[in-house]
This record gives sequence, structure tokens and C-alpha cells, in this order.
Amino acid sequence: MDTQRQQFICFLEPTRAGMPDDPTHEEAQAASEHFAYYQQLHKEGTLILAGRTQEPPHIGIMIFEAESKAAAESVVNQDPAIIARVFKARVQAYKIAIH
Repeated sequence: MDTQRQQFICFLEPTRAGMPDDPTHEEAQAASEHFAYYQQLHKEGTLILAGRTQEPPHIGIMIFEAESKAAAESVVNQDPAIIARVFKARVQAYKIAIH
């Protein structure tokens, strides 16, 4: 039986308020690895779109596909910036209505 891929949205917030405007070396490195990870997800066809606000409050989003909520949370938990605790994330089921 084929598993239907579902859409999810992930909301990302920096764990340190000043990080987006004045990252430490470690935060900048984790953010760079985060971006490369998202590029790979996009190349694989998992990531639909991603971006962030350009002013406070700093919030990033990604809309992506996964087989289940647990699989979606696994994708997010493999993000180098989540692993480094530079960002915190919340994942919710999502459905694009207008594309």
C-alpha cells in the first residue's frame, strides 16, 4: 500500500532574540548548515517553500511534505540549527489552498 504524503508547516524561532541581527560564530555556522539542509530537502522534493520575516519578531517557516506527523517531526529534528539549539520549531499539519 502506497503511503500518501501530507503537507506540514514548520514555524521556526531563534532561541536567542538577538541571533538574527548579531549571530555568534556558532549560530552563524548552524544557520549556514540549516540553509544547506533546506536546499537538500528542496532538491529531494520534500521542501515546497521556506522563508523568514525580515523584521522582528523573527519567524521562519517551511512548508514541506512527509508521510506522517512523526516523519515530519523527524525531518525538522534533523535540521542542524535545531540540533545546535539555535532555533526552536513547531510542526503542524497543513494544506496549501491556493498555489
